[in-house]
Amino acid sequence: MASEANNENKPREQPIHRSTKRIILITTLVIVALSVLMFLTMHFTSQPNFCASCHQIRQPVASWSVGAHKSVTCLDCHANPGTVGYVSRKFKGLGEVYLQLTNQVPTTLVAKYNIQTCIVCHTGQNGYYPNAKNIKLTSGPLAPKSSHEEILQNNVSCLVCHRYVAHGEPQGSTP
Repeated sequence: MASEANNENKPREQPIHRSTKRIILITTLVIVALSVLMFLTMHFTSQPNFCASCHQIRQPVASWSVGAHKSVTCLDCHANPGTVGYVSRKFKGLGEVYLQLTNQVPTTLVAKYNIQTCIVCHTGQNGYYPNAKNIKLTSGPLAPKSSHEEILQNNVSCLVCHRYVAHGEPQGSTP
């Protein structure tokens, strides 16, 4: 009898109305659809062909496509390492799309890169490119031809020696 009295004092749970269930379902579906759309858009706009759709960088993309880094996507090199670097670069890319659409593209474009991105791939920290030369190795098929120990210790830019490895020399330049 005491347990019946306790049950009577507890507030009864109200069933969720059909309209509330419908709103929850629709909201969930919209969130999932927007997430999938955002993921697909980020993936599509990270591809070299999308980047080459702006005529200003068609030549660098063309030279990249026949170079040593042709299996590496644009953002693998032109974004800071990690998810935060990737997302940050995508937001900066929105600004570049705006400049393109409004005809405000600067006459001289300067590629943005972070040498740490090179280091991440070429020290074996990036699992996406397991066959990349590893500058920490001293022997074996993935070891570079010369030691990079001093270069790493002195934080020397990779571009001092490897300036044209990803995109080749600009057209019309002489060595």
